[in-house]
Amino acid sequence: MMIRSVFVFLLALTLYLAPTLGQELVKPLQFNPVKLNHQVEKDANLNIDTMALELPFREDFSYKGPYPDGRLWADSFVFVNPDFPRHPKTVGVATFDAMDQHGNIYEQAGQTPFQFSADMLSSRPIRLDSVFSPAPMELSPSDSIMLSFYFQPQGRGSSPRDRDSLVLEFLHTPGHYGQDPEDPDNEIWIDDLWVSVWRAEGTTLEEFVEQNDSTFFSRVAVFIDDEVYLRDNFRFRFRNYASFPINKTPNNYAGNASIWNIDYIMLDYGRSVADSFYYDIAFVKPAQSLLRDYQAMPWKHYIADPESHLKEQFDVFITNLDNLTYNYTYRFFILDQAGNLVRNYSGGTWSIAPFHQDGYQSYHRHANPQIPANPLPVSPAEAREFTIHHTIREGTLGDQWPRNDTIVFTQVFDNYFAFDDGIPEAGYGISGFNPSAALRFVLSETDTLTAVQFYFNPTLHNQNEASFHIKVWKDLASDQVIYESDVVQTEYSESLNQFVTYELDHPLEVSDTIYVGWQQTNNTFLNIGFDTNNDASQHTFYNATGEWIQSLMQGAVMLRPVFGEQQFTSVSESTIADDGNITLYPNPVRGQQIHIEKQHLPSDFEVQITDITGRQVISRFNQTTINTSALPNGIYLLRIIPRGSSKMFTEKFIIAR
Repeated sequence: MMIRSVFVFLLALTLYLAPTLGQELVKPLQFNPVKLNHQVEKDANLNIDTMALELPFREDFSYKGPYPDGRLWADSFVFVNPDFPRHPKTVGVATFDAMDQHGNIYEQAGQTPFQFSADMLSSRPIRLDSVFSPAPMELSPSDSIMLSFYFQPQGRGSSPRDRDSLVLEFLHTPGHYGQDPEDPDNEIWIDDLWVSVWRAEGTTLEEFVEQNDSTFFSRVAVFIDDEVYLRDNFRFRFRNYASFPINKTPNNYAGNASIWNIDYIMLDYGRSVADSFYYDIAFVKPAQSLLRDYQAMPWKHYIADPESHLKEQFDVFITNLDNLTYNYTYRFFILDQAGNLVRNYSGGTWSIAPFHQDGYQSYHRHANPQIPANPLPVSPAEAREFTIHHTIREGTLGDQWPRNDTIVFTQVFDNYFAFDDGIPEAGYGISGFNPSAALRFVLSETDTLTAVQFYFNPTLHNQNEASFHIKVWKDLASDQVIYESDVVQTEYSESLNQFVTYELDHPLEVSDTIYVGWQQTNNTFLNIGFDTNNDASQHTFYNATGEWIQSLMQGAVMLRPVFGEQQFTSVSESTIADDGNITLYPNPVRGQQIHIEKQHLPSDFEVQITDITGRQVISRFNQTTINTSALPNGIYLLRIIPRGSSKMFTEKFIIAR
């Protein structure tokens, strides 16, 4: 009985401590930052009764977004983007989540663990009574009118829960005035009557792919053969039912729920279930940066050594959605900010087999075009901006869907380095006691670090508000800190890019490799923006247990160091070298004391000792001999913190009695 009780106690203790043990976490978003910064400019309440569309109805969301095309859709709740899907039919999808058209999480999401109606995507009225090309004709149930689309749960976001769902509805009876059943002499407004015609239950993407024979998007075909729909104002809509778990730990771990992606919608007559091929050669993924590691960087660092920063090639994904092989041409070209052509690459003409046979295009001049040497002019400037355009064309006039035949990347050279593309798909943070994280940046020349930009994801009830230190390391192996700020708080920007700039209290001269990051003052999950489309894990490190570890999370933490020409306080090589010159003895400690030896020890300093979890266990002032008799065996960090200085001297030691 005693053994069972001990086991139960240890299990409960493990579950209780699990959220606080040191680890890095990636969590779903609670707010859509792109929508937050693009308030709806169009009027979603246009007179839809006067804007009936004609067949065919086609949509593949291969445009910038973040809102759906107002010529086809009557509302703005979904997020049009190329970032959330995995292996879409063509570049761009409509993403359904638990956030409204302004990017705010729905109010009811934080109030109930049950399902609620979240995003909707409603078509404008469509003529299903007649067609007018190639000749006018009335439609009937025998004309094989079919609506098809592709869908995917989760994508790069949060998976819908088991009871969540995505549904398709048809407008059975438009809203109208009718007789009041309680008072036949009066008329009342009778709301639209929508009828559910298809539903998908929530699941993870992994389960979805396994159930659909390794297909990332599943095709749905729905015939419209009820005469009630064959009128001049037919409408359909998608909506997702989401749920929001409200009692997770830590609190701001909860994220937006029920992510669904929809792509490639087509409504037309004369179709069949087998009608799954389309005369469409298209790009599948967005355009890429020219740079090997960065999405953006300072111009002067680029021109100091262009070849060290350039990729060797682009990775371009091109698909053929038809059942026939076609010849087509591919090229990319680069324009400067004034629109002048600075580089032109022709991949020539090549054939592309249907995707269902050979997958994406593999011909190297189209799939992996080489980036030429010196693709950009390298004259000095404060900042530069270029646009990289990729285009494909089948034949002379192109295919039936030309909108997905061009993708563009804006290459920014400003005063900052960025591994991210500015759009977070998730949130990144470290759990543990006072954990740290850092990104590695390799500089082409000596420069002045003046600020650090953070992208903090807003959370419900301001749960993300916490304090932390901005830190810069010269070396992580020795925990060599060359800058540490006073305590700062998480903030949120109302500007377009949503990054918050924290200016250093003194400019810092840096060179070669530096590590820029933060150290938390508690175990609050900071929820920093995380771009899952660009992988900077090889440059990302975290320390939650006293040891620096390279990140295992594929993505880019949205932190950007900013450089400038301000006056700086130089950190000389001798000072940097001296930062790590601490001797602790004996090490390992087998007795009751540890001694500190350091050249140029400041006259006023604090000694802090933390255990492997980051918990402070000893604090002393102006002492070089520390009594450790109360500490158990284990690994510890000792820090010397001079009063009134941003520097910190750190060394690891072991107690092994």
